[in-house]
Parts: sequence; structure tokens; C-alpha cells
Amino acid sequence: MEVQLKQIEAESRHILENMFPYYVYDMSEFMGWSPNAEGVYTFNSDSLDNYWSHADHIPYFIYADQELAGFVLVRKYPTNQNVFDIEQFFVLRKFKGQGVGKSAFKDVVTRYPCQWQIRVLKENESGLRFWLSAIKNISGVNFNLGLDIDIDLEMHFIRFETKSQ
Repeated sequence: MEVQLKQIEAESRHILENMFPYYVYDMSEFMGWSPNAEGVYTFNSDSLDNYWSHADHIPYFIYADQELAGFVLVRKYPTNQNVFDIEQFFVLRKFKGQGVGKSAFKDVVTRYPCQWQIRVLKENESGLRFWLSAIKNISGVNFNLGLDIDIDLEMHFIRFETKSQ
């Protein structure tokens, strides 16, 4: 399966906004979120504004065989501008277990040789397994796994560095 990342331009932001409730739904398993009275998982779309107003926030769509398969939102971490952070990462269920997520992850972190971190909710054990496996698939990358606080949540932090190829 051919996996590609394409940077999301402002005129395609609405597509990301359309996909985001699926991500919110997936995360509701760990966060306890409920849909609104109309049965929709909502989010504050203003939370995406930085991806079109700050150069250190980079949004990508993930495509698998030219079909929209998900998204990855990359940014400099607010409290440490020397670290790139995967703020959100989402692959549609149709594509899970086919290497799409791991391929997209490898593509994005090797585009930016630097220090990286991934934050994973403590309750998201399957997510933690995915990330550890994905990092191990990148040649020559060592990582550090620990618990830390992100705003008000204790989370797993996976820290690693990618080098120029």
C-alpha cells in the first residue's frame, strides 16, 4: 500500500474539520466524552487555527493508495520549542493494521531531523503499543519512555531524536 503525506492547505481545512469528530470519537474511549444531543462528537474548531497562522504548526493528510486515510498534526511543543510534538494522529479504522500509520509516522519524523516527543494517554495501552512499535521500526532511533504531566493530565511521553539521512 502506498502511503503519502500531503500538507493541508487552508482551502482544505474543512476536510480536516469533517474528519476530526471521528478522532474525538476514538479518543472518547479513554476520555469518557459523549456525543452532543444530536449524536455528534464535537470539538472546538478554533483549536486548529494555529495550523494556518504559525509556521511551527504543520498539518498533514495521510493518504493510502490515494485515498484519504487520516491526518497528523505536528507542532513545536509549546513549553519546549526545541522539540517537535505529534499533537494529534489519526488513521481511519478501515486502514488500521495495514502499516498506514507506521508508514505515515516514519515519513513525518524523518522529514524533520530533530528531537521529537509523542504523548499518549495512560489509559490508551493499544496506542502506546503502536507508538513503541512504530519507533522501533525506524533504524537507529533510541527512545526514552516516561510519565509526565501535559497541562493537567499524566501521560506517557516518548522522546527520541531523528537524524539527517
